Amino acid sequence: MLSMYTTTLALVLTQALSLLAFVPPSLAVACPRINDVQNDLGIRLSPGSSISSNASDAPRWSLYRPPTPAFIVNVKTESDVAATVRYCNKNNISFLAQSQGNGWADTFHLGECGLVINIAGLNKVQFGRNKDTALIGGGALVNDMVTAAYNAGTRFANPTCTCLGFLGAMLGGGITRTMGLYGAGVDQILQVRIVTASGEIVKVSPGIRTDLWYAIRGAAPNFGIVTSAVVKAYPTPKAQNVAWEGAITYADDKLEALIQAIHDLDLKPEMEIDFLFATSGPPSNTPTITAIPFYIGNASSAEKAFAPILAVGPISNEAKEVPYDHWGDFAISFCQKGMRKPAYGASLGREGLAPKTWRAVYEHFKQFVAANPEAAGTSILAEYYPVQKAVAIGNATSSYPFRDVPIHVVAIPMYKDRSFDAAANAWGTRFRDILRSTDGLRENST
Repeated sequence: MLSMYTTTLALVLTQALSLLAFVPPSLAVACPRINDVQNDLGIRLSPGSSISSNASDAPRWSLYRPPTPAFIVNVKTESDVAATVRYCNKNNISFLAQSQGNGWADTFHLGECGLVINIAGLNKVQFGRNKDTALIGGGALVNDMVTAAYNAGTRFANPTCTCLGFLGAMLGGGITRTMGLYGAGVDQILQVRIVTASGEIVKVSPGIRTDLWYAIRGAAPNFGIVTSAVVKAYPTPKAQNVAWEGAITYADDKLEALIQAIHDLDLKPEMEIDFLFATSGPPSNTPTITAIPFYIGNASSAEKAFAPILAVGPISNEAKEVPYDHWGDFAISFCQKGMRKPAYGASLGREGLAPKTWRAVYEHFKQFVAANPEAAGTSILAEYYPVQKAVAIGNATSSYPFRDVPIHVVAIPMYKDRSFDAAANAWGTRFRDILRSTDGLRENST
């Protein structure tokens, strides 16, 4: 589910597939009119592309300090991306590339004349002959990829939330519930095509532009706009392409026992587990504690693997076998676009699963939603991954630095009114401070 927003949390910051070209103040010019942009740039774009000044053409997951472009360019081809970058450079226009708009970073400052390159139209999904590789467009939606893969008898190591742009999530690092078997998101990428800051189209692979190959897998948005990639796929017959997963809810007084049980799990490669603090919704907005275990395999094996958390004594258990094309169904609510969501992330070592710390986090959450009914949609989500495969692949293969960090947490205050920003940020800062007090890490690894 965190993978809905992120790679670790570094992944999340890259979800926009962003490349900013900042305009020095000395070069600032009056904003061009939309008609001028459509005339001057439009003739360089392919049929089916479009240019508008309507921000709804590129909606954002969060309305908290989002980029506010003057222009949206909806591209259809790689050449459109390159042409737009060159146009922006020539006219001193700041720009940002966006896939599905799920990034929560609040530093996308485009100025008054900025432009968003919406690459959602680059949505190709094309499998190789043996279904063990696929050519993926820079704007390919996870949901489309999953559906295509399941029908083709294969699967990807993809983020949980299907509303994400696949490459935006993967290029920042890429945490997925299959990483115990297949490694991190960056380990799935075999080659890419990228538009550089100068508007040049470049192919990058282990044998071509090797310095850039290392850099883009973990820090891609700093080096260009990835327009397509060849990625790994894993042929799996439909009958075997299943996992056991679902919501298991617990009473408040079971929290410490649940956290201890999760800490004590022998997390095998086919396993992963999330836990969530949320509310029941209006009118009562009762705080809830939910575990979401995940096991690639059948229910009998899964229940043995997760016996310690089942023994804690849940209120309800909805876990069951689910086909690959529905693994992300339970996370659909996280895909809601709009509202203000100044998200706060923290990453932890296994030591971070300290029952007293999580009791403090939960009480902090309960107090916040009780005092602020306008923020009753607020949630805290933690994900615990087996990292053996990612660690074995090693840091020398890419610029992603957090392969050995198993737990990633995000707090998402959610509300409508801008005037509530200060209170939400104060709460999020305190949440992160509590977690970092026992995170078990030598340095911040978010």
